[in-house]
Amino acid sequence: MVNTRSTGSGSGQQGQNNQGTGQPLSMPPPLTPKQFFQLQMQMMATLNNTVQALQQIHAQPPPPPPPQPRDRRADFLRGHPPTFSHASDPLQADDWLRSVERQLVVAQCDDRERVLYAAG
Repeated sequence: MVNTRSTGSGSGQQGQNNQGTGQPLSMPPPLTPKQFFQLQMQMMATLNNTVQALQQIHAQPPPPPPPQPRDRRADFLRGHPPTFSHASDPLQADDWLRSVERQLVVAQCDDRERVLYAAG
């Protein structure tokens, strides 16, 4: 048979005695209406502060979206880069290369884009 309540001394009083004195814990005295009202007002103030804090968190604007990628090819072609097919003079090829390089710099192209756009 299992004991469900202890009635005196012994080791079966886990958490039911007052600091090891063997006396059972007593209930706190009942609250007066004034004390109850004050406690209720404290809880309402705490709840109100929590709601305000949550509203401030939600009132903050979301972070801006990432910038849209630029179409650098359109920027490059907008500069009307010269075309090159052949030339007997190497300086003409060098002039073409410098002109295309200037257009690529203006369009702020990276190395991968430079190869793609200059090739056609």
